[in-house]
Amino acid sequence: MSKVREEAVPAVTPLSALSVHELAVDTTVLPGPGVWGSLVGRGREVQLTDSFLDRAAVDGGALWFIGDPGVGKTVLLKAATDAAAEAGTRILWGAGAEFEADLAFSALNQLLSPIHDSLERLPGVHRDALLRALGFSDGPPPDRLVVSTATMALLRQAAEAQPLLLVVDDVHWLDRASAAVLGFVARRLAGSRVGLIAASRTSTESFFGGEGLTAYELPPLDDDASARLLDARFPTLATRVRRRVLAEAEGNPLALLELPAALNRRFGSVRVLPAVLPLGRRLQALYGSRVAELPPETRRMLLLAALDSTGDLRTLKAAWRAGNVEDLAPAERAGLASVDDRTHRVAFHHPLVRSTVVELSTDSERREAHRGLAEALVHQPERHAWHLADAAVESDEHVAGLLEQAGGGALHRGDANRAVAALLRAADLSPR
Repeated sequence: MSKVREEAVPAVTPLSALSVHELAVDTTVLPGPGVWGSLVGRGREVQLTDSFLDRAAVDGGALWFIGDPGVGKTVLLKAATDAAAEAGTRILWGAGAEFEADLAFSALNQLLSPIHDSLERLPGVHRDALLRALGFSDGPPPDRLVVSTATMALLRQAAEAQPLLLVVDDVHWLDRASAAVLGFVARRLAGSRVGLIAASRTSTESFFGGEGLTAYELPPLDDDASARLLDARFPTLATRVRRRVLAEAEGNPLALLELPAALNRRFGSVRVLPAVLPLGRRLQALYGSRVAELPPETRRMLLLAALDSTGDLRTLKAAWRAGNVEDLAPAERAGLASVDDRTHRVAFHHPLVRSTVVELSTDSERREAHRGLAEALVHQPERHAWHLADAAVESDEHVAGLLEQAGGGALHRGDANRAVAALLRAADLSPR
């Protein structure tokens, strides 16, 4: 991790975060056709954003969306951008980039480049400070306050001809210098005809000072909207696959769209669903960087928890005697998982985290984890058999026999799908 990222402070909890009841909008009105029409289940957010755009075009203002990865922040920003452009507002678009977080003013450079020519109309001190900050001239590092006031002056100047909207995605990855300037600007937009609409991830480190800004936490889709989105994109999905995808996605729009596609690519015609659903590249990217940065001990404990169906700490400890609950602290700080003090179980923040942990592990790491879990669960025959099967590298008649017995037990309980899965795996493992 870079030095700049190590110095990051926890993201500010918005002081004026809006609850559902505080929005005071008519949620019975669904998004109409046009730029908003493709947003399923976001009638409330559409009305909030549309109202903000109307106000900002006249009197300025800022709106900050926060939410989990994949919940639809970027899609909402894109729709807002299109709506504002249709209304005659000029758009300046920028986004934080993880690989540019160490590069001072990189995001500000991206945002202001389209109006670079207007710098010549600024007073000398402001013009020179911005030229140096944006990398267009040499000289000593400019004063941060001068750069901030110069940016505000440039934006107000640009908005004289037509309303201006700054759209900033991935605020959590802004470099420190740009984040400070944009935080300064966001609190001073009243009466300017300059709007700023931004989006960042929940529970992620950020340099953006959002104190005092209107913020709205974008929730997952509700059950009805999730079903409508999934059915619209995948109308022929098998019923049991549909149920599983809805359960695993938990209202995350990107997961609803990507999980069925990843299942089809990985397994073709799925007869038996895997214990952990595979992720496509886009879904892996949602939590991948945070999982990859965890210490090896933490990732090993998370892998055991992901492959175990209960997350019971006693089982995890028995599976890896060198591990302990303190190894999970980095995952808790990263907002990926937590330990329930009452039940003593590991709970993932979202099922996608669980899948990401498994996908980022190696085949040998998964087999080792399954072997440990099989030893820990020797007194639970069905779970013991399944973990032995998942740890197997080649044919094994003993494990096949245990799985056949497990299939018989599942059939006795009326779980035909589980029985079929056990018998198919037993057939794969049997040398005969």
